[in-house]
Amino acid sequence: MLMTRRKRKERQELEIYLNNNPLPQVHSLKYLGIIFDSKLTFREDINYMAEKCTKLIFAFSKSANLNCRLQHAALETIYTGEILPLLLYGEPV
Repeated sequence: MLMTRRKRKERQELEIYLNNNPLPQVHSLKYLGIIFDSKLTFREDINYMAEKCTKLIFAFSKSANLNCRLQHAALETIYTGEILPLLLYGEPV
C-alpha cells in the first residue's frame, strides 16, 4: 500500500516483488486494530467502528425491551462496559 497525503502525478500502481512473486497493492489494511487507507483519512475505520457500535446498541436495546425491561443503571453499565471502550480504544488486538 502506498500511503501519502500528497497528490502526485506519478503512477499510483507499483510493482513490488517478493521471492519473484508480485505482491498485490491494496488501498486499505488493518494493523493493530486500526484500518489505514492510502490517503490516511481513517474513514473506513470510522465506518467500521460505527457499524459495530450500531449492531451492539441494537442488540442491547432489543434485549432490554423484550426480555426484562432493564433499568437505566443496568443499561448504563452495559454501555460503559461494552460500547464506550470500543469507541475510546478501538477493537482489541
